[in-house]
Amino acid sequence: MNKMLLSVAIAAALPSIAGADAELSKAVDEVFSGIDASSEPGCVAGVIHNGEYIHKKGYGLANLEYGIPLTSGSVFRTGSVGKQFTAMAIAILAERGDLDLDADVHTYLPDLMDYGSEVTIRQMVHHIAGMGDYDHEVFRKADGSEFRFGNEDYWTIEEFYRKVAQANLIHEPGSKYQYSNLAYFLLAHVVESASGKSLREFAAKEIFGRLGMDNTRFNDNVNQIVRNRADGYQQMEDGSWEIFMTNLSWVGDGGVYTSLDDFIKWDQNFYDNKLGKGDQSLITTVTTPHPDTISYTDEGPRNENYAFGLAVEEVNGEVMIGHNGSWVAFTTAYQRYPELSLSAVVFCNSAEASASQLGAEVGKIAVAAIKDN
Repeated sequence: MNKMLLSVAIAAALPSIAGADAELSKAVDEVFSGIDASSEPGCVAGVIHNGEYIHKKGYGLANLEYGIPLTSGSVFRTGSVGKQFTAMAIAILAERGDLDLDADVHTYLPDLMDYGSEVTIRQMVHHIAGMGDYDHEVFRKADGSEFRFGNEDYWTIEEFYRKVAQANLIHEPGSKYQYSNLAYFLLAHVVESASGKSLREFAAKEIFGRLGMDNTRFNDNVNQIVRNRADGYQQMEDGSWEIFMTNLSWVGDGGVYTSLDDFIKWDQNFYDNKLGKGDQSLITTVTTPHPDTISYTDEGPRNENYAFGLAVEEVNGEVMIGHNGSWVAFTTAYQRYPELSLSAVVFCNSAEASASQLGAEVGKIAVAAIKDN
């Protein structure tokens, strides 16, 4: 095809592509239409296709006191969406030979209690280590009452570590999948032991720095200034809003702050890896589920297909790799459809919004739009 005919063909295609994107944006806008953008907190939503946002918009306010709107530059706490960054740090150290995935965790954290069984780093990454969660009986205050996580009670990172170090296993390692925030909190300390840097420092240099994610961090000091931070809110019975933010600074199980503008750089690295040695084999490692991630319910066994801080599922008729998150007022959702070069990202700063539900709707719209175009 000569240059003139090629130009004509491109020009003819542009209106239909633009029209498809406009229809997609209209449908996504409708998902968030219940948010009063002038007076309420809300969400940001992004749809990435072929390396670019085809939809990127904020719905609601980042700060109610000053009436600051949410934008693609607003920085959110992402809850358990941050686990994939912790797991990537572990994978990078393993690729370097600085960490053995099949070593017992005591190799790196000798002050943990004796579990009576070997617990490997690999098991912890895939939630098959037999470790518990925030409801473990060890989490008691000095007066014997239950510790309240979030923003009611307070422990330093060191105080929480001492508690977790004495938390026994709740089932035999490797016997089944059971989601464990405690395992990922400990993985942050494994990173520090293996690298000599805190997880915040390691990720800043080896992940966020390499990808140009300049407004992303593991926030292990919640009192520090975060530019463009979205505050978190919960609605009271009388309809008014209150700030609902954590006062706890530990990371690993979460603690990543990021924006839509930064997150696309992480999303695109799955297609063209710049981390570690730069080999695509690192991406294969972090997106491959462990065969033993089996949970057991009244309905029978279920394969959770859990990789490195990422779940691999079939959603909307396509392979989807992603994760949801929730902590205090913040809920988050990330869905990536690798065969379509498509992703849906939703971050919310309201306890009244469910990013997992809203993100599922956005993902459904996005997949349908790309397949129909």
